[in-house]
Amino acid sequence: MKLEEFYAEFHHWLITRGPNYVSGILIFLIGLWFIRLLRTRMRNRMSRQQVHSTLQPFFLSLTITTLYALLTLFVFNIIGWELSFLSAIIASFGVAAGLALSGTFQNFAGGVLILLLKPFELKDNIIAQGQDGIVTSIQLFYTVLLTGDNRTIIIPNGKLFNEVIINVTREGTSAGF
Repeated sequence: MKLEEFYAEFHHWLITRGPNYVSGILIFLIGLWFIRLLRTRMRNRMSRQQVHSTLQPFFLSLTITTLYALLTLFVFNIIGWELSFLSAIIASFGVAAGLALSGTFQNFAGGVLILLLKPFELKDNIIAQGQDGIVTSIQLFYTVLLTGDNRTIIIPNGKLFNEVIINVTREGTSAGF
């Protein structure tokens, strides 16, 4: 008797919910293929457009991770799983992470702006944050200077971009005044 009830329930589930699961799996596989194709094309296009090498992995990772998350949510929706509880948890963690990482985001934004606007470049001699040195590295979160007495100074990009930067080498040694 129990086996017949199980079979009847399974048959009913298979008829009513089975097509949704099959559709979800097919869309998931097609979505994975599309995301891989998009990743390759984005990487090639950023290389052709000469996007800064520090920004390429970030933009690629951000785009691909977002697409994976959207694909997963879309497939869950097709299958019929309730996502309201999951959405509330994700939003809560997003707010908490945003508050905890606000300084890091400021440094990241400063790094992106430095790389895009180029107030200084590698091997420029700059004076910033009370420090004088030659730029040896520009990262997304910090910039590294090498001083005349061979000290390495690491300045967070958030502070660096929001303060006065004197670029000693950009215009040469003589301003002609």
